[in-house]
Amino acid sequence: MDMVLDIILLFDIALILIVAKIFGEIAERIGVSSLVGEVIAGVVLGPLLGIVKPDAFLEQISAFGIMFLLFLIGLHTNFDSVKKDVYKGSVLALLGCGLSFIGGVVIGTFIFNNVETGIFLGIAMVSTSTAITLRSLIDIGEIKTRVYEASLSIDMADEVIAILSLSLLVTYFTYGVLQIWTVIALFFAVIGFFLVVTTVGSKIVSKFLDSFRLMRDEQIFLSIPIVIVFIVAFISEEVGIAGVTGAFLAGIAMNKSKLAENIIVPKVKVIGYGFFIPLFFAYSAVLFDLNTLWTSAGVIILMLAVGILAKVIGTGYFSRFYRFDRREQLLIGIGMIPRGEYSIVIAQIGLAAGMITNQLYTIVVAFVVISILITPILIRFAHKSRKF
Repeated sequence: MDMVLDIILLFDIALILIVAKIFGEIAERIGVSSLVGEVIAGVVLGPLLGIVKPDAFLEQISAFGIMFLLFLIGLHTNFDSVKKDVYKGSVLALLGCGLSFIGGVVIGTFIFNNVETGIFLGIAMVSTSTAITLRSLIDIGEIKTRVYEASLSIDMADEVIAILSLSLLVTYFTYGVLQIWTVIALFFAVIGFFLVVTTVGSKIVSKFLDSFRLMRDEQIFLSIPIVIVFIVAFISEEVGIAGVTGAFLAGIAMNKSKLAENIIVPKVKVIGYGFFIPLFFAYSAVLFDLNTLWTSAGVIILMLAVGILAKVIGTGYFSRFYRFDRREQLLIGIGMIPRGEYSIVIAQIGLAAGMITNQLYTIVVAFVVISILITPILIRFAHKSRKF
């Protein structure tokens, strides 16, 4: 019986991968993120056709996609490139994230009559998808411009805020933190861990990686980084911080190594984007409840409206104080609309831990997909319209 189950799972994984990659390619060709195609692939195979069903082992395998995704994001997070705009980017990111969080809390509290649901929605709405923002700007020729540089600095700060928020969310729901002083203490503990890994840890990791340079087995530069990721993730969990935060920090700790860009990143991308990451996004949609899409359409539209306004006002409107004109303000604000990787990761963790219902999970993922789809359209419209 076990052998039969294993064979079925192998077939499910193979099917998810091929369909996710095909749909991801189609999405790329029509000008949107492959993430959208991979999520749609999961909807088709799961709730729509019923070919792939939720499975505990498949869920565990797909969860590795979270680790590889955040590890790669960490490897690409280079704070040195945005040093000159760090203050401006941090202020605007905080405003955009803060308004998004408040909007989510209000929606959760008044529509679902639950403050904890509000906190969850607020954190799920906080983060912008860096890749989608920058790609949308590049597509309209906004590369190396003031808007592009500002968006890059905002996105960098946004990622730090998102990873801290994720850590606090997991800690809050895991340990039942109720007292404000404890939440504050945890916040500083997360920041302290962040600083230790990215400063002292970065130097130790770089020297550790360099010690393997003379080895003949080139694949060790895939094995050792993965070992480091898993160890840092394990330590993160042990100190009460989300394991995915550890994966992100491990990436940051390694990105200053001379081996990172040319050797480690290409190898990790192959196993990450070739297997685990598309599997993660596709399986995320297998858990969809299609009935929720119709019964909760109003909530999804409300979240979308609030999410758009929060980012357009928080990052776009307030960028006027840094001497951006109206057109630039609009491009910056719209560029921050798409939610993506972090929101789905947060939803997946929340569902697995029993923090949220399947209904709320479906609402969050639908909100993410729609925000990704509309952003390139809105950016092109804003780019072509010169009268503001």
